[in-house]
Amino acid sequence: MLRFHGAWRITVVGRSADFDQRAVVRGPYGLRMLAGRVGATLDVDEDSWTLSLEHHLWGRSWQPNLRTTPGPVTERDGVRSQLLTSNDCHQPGKPLDYVNFVLRLDQALAPAVVPSASPLRAARPNGVPIAASIAAPVQAVRTSSSGGPGAGGPGVAVPGVPVEGVPAAVPGRTVRRATW
Repeated sequence: MLRFHGAWRITVVGRSADFDQRAVVRGPYGLRMLAGRVGATLDVDEDSWTLSLEHHLWGRSWQPNLRTTPGPVTERDGVRSQLLTSNDCHQPGKPLDYVNFVLRLDQALAPAVVPSASPLRAARPNGVPIAASIAAPVQAVRTSSSGGPGAGGPGVAVPGVPVEGVPAAVPGRTVRRATW
């Protein structure tokens, strides 16, 4: 099971399996399934959510795929992307690293600089510029469930305020995940 944060689009880009495939998203707003048909998409926008890949053996229930391998995260033209490859189950004569289900995850990144004369600089009622609120990159912050004091006091995370020990997300730069 893989964990993601924020808004991502999941797209099925490949399938060569004998069994039905699906992607399962679990988040605070419930459970959603994406059918394993090439071209099928699912948009997810939750603070934190998990993704698992499953297959349906004939006459049995849905089972987790044997192996899911996340590829490197790349950025191009303001979009962060990652490929996930998966092997549903081992069968005699099939290589262990065989890929039969492939997903691509895409996340739009906020523009790095917006000129002040731009109409996008207009502020929303909450004072946040419109350009700053469109597809902002993921930034790790501590919460009460992660046990550390946040920027707003013990266990409180305040958006936009740095948290000690957590690197800020910078478009175009890969930041390793912090461990607390």
